[in-house]
Amino acid sequence: MALRLQLLKFFELVLPLSFLMACQGDQVFDQVSKMGEKGWLQKNQISYPFEIKKIDQSYTLYVAIRQSNDYPFNNFYFVPKILGSNGQVIKQALAEAILYDPKSGKAKGKGLGDMYSHKFAIFKQLKFPKKGKYTLLLSHDMRTDTLAGIISVGASLIPNP
Repeated sequence: MALRLQLLKFFELVLPLSFLMACQGDQVFDQVSKMGEKGWLQKNQISYPFEIKKIDQSYTLYVAIRQSNDYPFNNFYFVPKILGSNGQVIKQALAEAILYDPKSGKAKGKGLGDMYSHKFAIFKQLKFPKKGKYTLLLSHDMRTDTLAGIISVGASLIPNP
């Protein structure tokens, strides 16, 4: 149990740093939310406000998930939704993350001990209609109310070269 707590603290430091380093210095936003001991409650929607200053380029939205072996399924459905300042939906999808190989049961992603990190490009050529404030909402779309084993969820928006 002590080793697990040490690993959890290690990942709490390393994941955000590695996520930042991988995202270069020109990201629009890069945020991570911890889910707590119980996991991700379905009623707890994650919200990341951000501002778009350049509309003449496209962006890629990445979602990062960190999970432990306590996660009971091999996949994970979630809904990323981008809202304009008026609350109107700009872009929405149902995304599926495969966290474990369905045949072997081996965890995918980068990991140490019983915790694994995953990063998914959700919208690769995202364009915004105008400059201004937007919000990314993330919610899980699984058939259970509380997802044990989801340690943290994060997102970043990166301008494409």
